[in-house]
This record gives sequence, structure tokens and C-alpha cells, in this order.
Amino acid sequence: MNQRTICVMGRVLDQMDGLGVYSSNLLRYMLEKDTDSRYVILLRSNANAAIFDGFKNVETWVLPARSKTWWDQVLVPLAARRARADVIFNPKFSLPLLSKRPGVFVLHGSDWYVNPGNYTWWNNMYIRLMLPIYCRKASKLLSISQRVVDDLSRYADLDVSKVTVSYAAAAPHFAPINDTSILREFSDRYKLPARFILTVARVCHSGHDRLDEYPGGNNETLVRAYRNYRIAGGTLPLVIAGRDIDKYLSTHGFGDADLDGVQFTGFIPHKEIVKAYNLAEFFVLSTLYESFCLPLIEAMTSGCPAIIPNTGGCPEVGGTAVRYVDPLDVETISKAMLELERSAKERAVMRMVGLERARLFSWNDTAQKTLDTIDSLLTGSAPTEYHSEPA
Repeated sequence: MNQRTICVMGRVLDQMDGLGVYSSNLLRYMLEKDTDSRYVILLRSNANAAIFDGFKNVETWVLPARSKTWWDQVLVPLAARRARADVIFNPKFSLPLLSKRPGVFVLHGSDWYVNPGNYTWWNNMYIRLMLPIYCRKASKLLSISQRVVDDLSRYADLDVSKVTVSYAAAAPHFAPINDTSILREFSDRYKLPARFILTVARVCHSGHDRLDEYPGGNNETLVRAYRNYRIAGGTLPLVIAGRDIDKYLSTHGFGDADLDGVQFTGFIPHKEIVKAYNLAEFFVLSTLYESFCLPLIEAMTSGCPAIIPNTGGCPEVGGTAVRYVDPLDVETISKAMLELERSAKERAVMRMVGLERARLFSWNDTAQKTLDTIDSLLTGSAPTEYHSEPA
């Protein structure tokens, strides 16, 4: 039997965001499980050319290109042809439209339809034009959550019979940390308070050649809610992890009085943010839409209680393990923070239930569903079953 070749569109690996984290974890687990296939991973730059050096069945090809469209639609199909690929797989979305090779990609969101104000008009126009075309082109599809499937079937006429809901998970290093010396060193390095509320934030779109502001971060509402929480008697500082959040807030009218009690750490590498979750009393997020909410999974896996928006895929991920808030309701968010600060018992219960909930999501399962989808495409077996709940 000939060895099959899977050609991976890996330019997303250069992204320093949730999509990049998702893709690197998924591919690593796929490679560990599927040692019989040949993988040709296509990259746009040399930045991550050595990321899979330990795998004997992997070839990494760097295809430099100024334009993403040229890379996707010209360089990728040419490389797939040269590699004699049996299938093209993209952990993000898009496929070469003129290639005759079967293709699979992952649906990561629907907020272009649900919250179009998060994006520029030309980005919305591009997605509304191209996403349905890519979905029709794909032989099979994977989705980060059931919510994404439901939204896209409503707004973009998605053929749900093509889709397997595969979810995501926290990276293996996310876990409760019992070594106090590790936590102390991290706390000292970032000058963290003894007790604090944690949030992670971003203020610009990532993965784009031009970085536009990202209104979906909803950071203004969270800071106003925190201010109300302090006025109502809350005592915990708010630690905000993320690049240039302080600059963003200052240019949007927030002065020293508005930010009293707020501490900015700047960007914390993904390998280290687990320590912040372990140190925090609880985690709070007020983003407008999360298709899966990777920070929530990371918080729960680290044993950190969480207050999360009731929108998007958050309820699908958090179940009964977290507190939900309307991300636009300042009073609801501040009340939830105050109540959680004042109840050590509730935090302890949420920690325990969150750890149990997080076990429902694993990269091993996500990789297996991805491989099963590719297998069904190449072997002609029955379509992968359409999932609606985490397994």
C-alpha cells in the first residue's frame, strides 16, 4: 500500500494568537498519532521552519510570498502537485480553488456575520464572498464549535452534512501548579500583586498584514465594570495581560482615575500564561464573541474560576462550570466580580467543576476527529458523524 501524503497549509503557524496555538497543537498531535502518513507542511516564512523537526515523516517547505492570495491560490497548489499530495489540509480557512485535490479546512468563527462591527467593511465583504465559496470547495469541513456550525448554516447556507465538530483543548502544560517557587519567580518577574483578578486582552486584529483595531475585545466595558466593582467595595487589583492594552485605553479616553487598581503586564508568552491563571483568584473575560474560547479552557484546566460572556461558543465550552455575564452589561459584570471575590466557597466549587469540565476537551480527541475526517475522505467510508456535544 502506498504511503499517503497530506499537504498542510501552515502559514497560520506564524500567527502569535489563538489560531497559531490551535494549529501548532493540532498538528503536533496529528503527527504523533499518524506516523504512517507523509506530511508536507507548507510555510510562508522561516520563522517556524524547525517546529516539527523531531518527526521523521514530516517535510517542511518554505514558500515565501508577499501576498496571501498568491500563496494560497498559486504556490500551495503547485507545491501540492509537486508533493503528489492526496489531500490538502488547512487548520485555518481557505483552500486552493483551482486544485483538483480534495481539501479539508477548519471553521473558526462566525463573528463576521454575528458582530460585523468587529471588522472593516472590506474584510466583511471578503469573508461574505469567499467563505461560502471555500466551504463549497471543501470536500470535508471541521468546526471549532457547534455554535459556529449553527451560525454559518443560518447566515452562509453551510452544508452541515460536510462538518465534524472537533473542538480544541488546552496545551499540555496547562495544569494546576503546586510548586510555589515557580509561581513566586513568575510573580516577582511581572511584579504581580499577592491577590488579583486576571484577564487576557487584545486590541488589534492578528494574522493580518494590516493591524486594525479590534472592537470585539470590548476592553472598555470590562474596565468600566471593574471601576464599578471598586466603587461597590471590591478590593482585588485587575491584572490585564496583553500587548499595548494600556496605550489603547489611554487613547480611548481612560485616565489614571479610570485605571486605578489596574495593572498591565504586557504580552505574556503562551508557555507562561498558565502561571498567571494559577495565581489569580479568578479570571474574567468580556469579549463580544468567542467561537470556542481558548482562554476559558486554559483557565479551567489551570484550576482558575472564570466569569465569561454568555455569547458565542462560551456556554458550549463552559457548561455549568463558570459564571456567565452579558458582555455589554457593566453592572452584571461588576456584580459577578464582587460576588466571586466575597465567596471563597463558590471559587473552590468552580475550580473543582472547571477542572472536571476541561477534561472533556483534549487534543488527542481533536486530532483523532481530524484524522478520521481525512480517512473518510480518502477511503470513501461513511461520512463522519455530525457531533453537537463535546465527547
